[in-house]
Formats: sequence, structure tokens, C-alpha cells
Amino acid sequence: MNKSAPLFTALAAAILSVVPSAEAQRTNLSARDALGLVSTQFGPQATQWIAEMRAQGGIPQPSDWQVLAYDQRAPKLLYRFWAGGGRAGDGGVDDLRYPDDVPFGYFGVSQISVDSVAAFTIAEGEARKARMAFDSCDYLLRLREYSTELVWRLELLDASRRLVGKLYISGNTGEVLRTIWVYRDQRARPDGQPLIVDSMAPGGTTTPIDLTGAYAPTATMPNSAIAPGSVIPPMPSGIVTPQIPGQIPGQVPGSMTGIQSVPLPPAPGVAVAGNAPYAPVDANGRPMTGPSVGDGIPSPPPLRQTPSAPSTAIPAPPAPPATVVPTAPAPKPVMTSPPKPPITPSAGGGGDSERIPPPPIPR
Repeated sequence: MNKSAPLFTALAAAILSVVPSAEAQRTNLSARDALGLVSTQFGPQATQWIAEMRAQGGIPQPSDWQVLAYDQRAPKLLYRFWAGGGRAGDGGVDDLRYPDDVPFGYFGVSQISVDSVAAFTIAEGEARKARMAFDSCDYLLRLREYSTELVWRLELLDASRRLVGKLYISGNTGEVLRTIWVYRDQRARPDGQPLIVDSMAPGGTTTPIDLTGAYAPTATMPNSAIAPGSVIPPMPSGIVTPQIPGQIPGQVPGSMTGIQSVPLPPAPGVAVAGNAPYAPVDANGRPMTGPSVGDGIPSPPPLRQTPSAPSTAIPAPPAPPATVVPTAPAPKPVMTSPPKPPITPSAGGGGDSERIPPPPIPR
């Protein structure tokens, strides 16, 4: 009988109890663990400046990570590594990013204050508040644009790997910067499209009142006395809302832009109901009253009254004073010569009686 067999079996059981299984290692690789494997395999300089880290299929942590690091020896300044299964590998030179899709910046391992485990815990809490179920998580760690702050982007996926939630979490403080939820169940839109709820959406009017029930977005009335977020009750049947001049049909009073119509002041010289007629002023701007008002200003000629049928039209305003136009002087009489007497023919001569004899020729 081999006495070493029980001893070997007991030793193997002890080793297996200390060393985690391959499945446990595969599903519990955090971002810091992945960078530690790369640093051990290729040296600390490999992870001195990191552009970004990506991972897919985290349940809750991913099985492997892709690391994009800065390397000035590379033609396009970036080099790829991977880590998973307890070891790290060389992904080769990256030639896809520069110069079109440049990274937002570079960070070191010491700058990661919120690891992927903590980021997932925060995302799981937000999903519970939103009553959203998911099956896996994709990770992305990089710098915030034009900043030195690290940002986690976690994409929550269902069993069909459809996106159900996207969260942006600060890698320095753990603050939730933005959440986006996609509801495809009974909380979807009435038209069959998924309901998208974005925490950065203007107004926030797309958030359902009850996430456990059907779709019921709130309706708010700007510039009104109704509190924001309250639901507008429908008008009872048979009640007609009075129409306000200038209001769009169907528009709720008070929901306009707040611009109200103001009557214009009357034009000078035009008498309007409730306003005094225009009074002339002197060169100093003082009203001219008394008999001197009409000095030099002739009164307008009386209007010719023509009989007409009674009319309900509004009478026209009085005409302004007519301007005196000087009359032209009378034309001078034209001097005319008196008419010539008729020529009487002589009785003793011959010839044409209308002919005047020539004067005598001097000798």
C-alpha cells in the first residue's frame, strides 16, 4: 500500500484551498491588478503614463484589460498591453489613434483614487435607485477632456448585451457626474420606443414619476404659478377656455414667453379717447394759451357737409390747420390798338376800289 498517496491528496487539497480558482481569477481582475501585472512583466516605465484602460464583460469585474500607454519610441507615440488570467502580454504598437483620435491626456497609477471595484459599487447603487436590472458591465478609464481629473465610464448591459445604463463617475472623488437610463419594459414610451432618461437633459421633464409603473412623464408650465414637476389636470368637459387676443389656440394662459402687448402712445396732434388733444407750444416749449394762440395761424376752412346716410363708422380725427398759401397777383391788362376805319372807295376813279393809290412821285 502506498502511504504517500493520502499525503499527496491532503497537500493538493491544501494548495487548492489557498490558491483561488481560475474562474475566480478570471472574474476578479480590477484595474489596479491589471496595471500591476503589466508593470511586473514589462517594467514600471510601461505604466508610467497611461492614455486609457478598457475592459468588457465584467461580472462584476472583467476577465482582462486593454491598456493604452505612452511610448515616445513608437511612431505614433502609443503602445498596447493586455492583462488577464494572472499574466500580461504585449499588444504591439498602436497606429489607430494619432493623429486623428488623440487621447485626452495621460495619467499614472498613483492618480487612480477610485478603482474599478469601487466604481462598480457606485454604479450598482445608482441602478437600484433607478430600478434598472443589468447582467454585465463594460469599463473605460481616461482623463476628463481639458482636465486632470480621471473619469470612469461604465456601460451596463442586459443579457442580450443591449445598453440599459451609462454612468460617468469621477475617478478622483467617486462623484456621479452623469447617468443615462434606457427603459424598454412596461415603462417604455407609448409609441413603443424605449424611454431614455438623461440626468443632464434640459429641464429634466423626461423623468418618470413612478419607475415601477407605466410611462408617465411630468408636465411643467414655465412662467406660471404651478409648481415645477406637478401634473396639469385635464379640463372638465363642457368648459371652454376663453381665447385671449394674440394667444395661440390651445395654449395655456401664462405659458407664453411673458411678452405682453402694450398700447402705443398716441401720435402728436391726434385726439384719442381719454387723452387731451394736441396743444401748440412756443419756442421755449411752454403751452400757448389765450388769444395769442391763433396769431398768424389761420383757422382751417369749414368742411363741406354733404348729406349722406347715417353711418356707424368711427369719425375721422380733425384735420390739421391748413397752411396759408399767398395768392398770385392779378395779370396786367394787355394794351390793344383801336380798330382802323374801313376804306371807302372813291366814286371818280377806275380800278379796284380796295386798292390805295400810291403817293405822288416828287419832281
